[in-house]
Amino acid sequence: MPAEPLTEIEREEIRAGIERQDTLTAIARRLGRDRTAISREVNRNGGRDCYRACDAERRSEEQRARPKVSVLAADPVLAAHVEARLEAKDSPMTIAVELRHGVFPEVVGRVSHETLYQEIHAQGRRTLAKGLHVNLHRARRCRKHRRAAGEVEPAKTGPLGVFNLIGSRPEVAAGRSEVGRFEGDLIVGAFNRSAIVTVFDRASRNLWLADFAEDHGADATLAALAERGCQELRVRR
Repeated sequence: MPAEPLTEIEREEIRAGIERQDTLTAIARRLGRDRTAISREVNRNGGRDCYRACDAERRSEEQRARPKVSVLAADPVLAAHVEARLEAKDSPMTIAVELRHGVFPEVVGRVSHETLYQEIHAQGRRTLAKGLHVNLHRARRCRKHRRAAGEVEPAKTGPLGVFNLIGSRPEVAAGRSEVGRFEGDLIVGAFNRSAIVTVFDRASRNLWLADFAEDHGADATLAALAERGCQELRVRR
């Protein structure tokens, strides 16, 4: 999702930083912003020589005014060109750069790659058709959440939930000196049509195998291991 717009105080800090001859990178670091955001802010408001915080704030308020007709909705020729290029699997960045450089003289409109991504991920709620995300490199239906500077990414949990990783096992298991330290694995065949579960003792190198009558879900795996354990007990008796 797009970053939060710059505030009036941040724009005043940008002006003060320019007067101190600070680099845009230093200003961005002080504000906790991306350097490109500061660079765009300065360039769209006259550059370092003409930047004024009050003028930039007034321009930003005018640009945020709603309701507002989108670039593609206001230019059907541009929208048709963009949609055809996306269906041909051209990237939004490539489309935006070529439009800016006038590669296609018959199309006079200009659009940024960020606007194109927003249109694509709107899934038909704006101007472009639904389903164009399948032609993107990553083919994501929705955009990933963009975190603010310093925000910690939450811990990810897989479909198996939280469990102990193999690297956290005790040293005695790694030394293969104690019987009863097992490793298990589920081996699935082609097209998920068959499977087999294995249990391996690290010390004795003994291996137990169990197959499945039908499915190989969690309950079926537990039942197969329990049956294999009962068979082993009967053999030893």
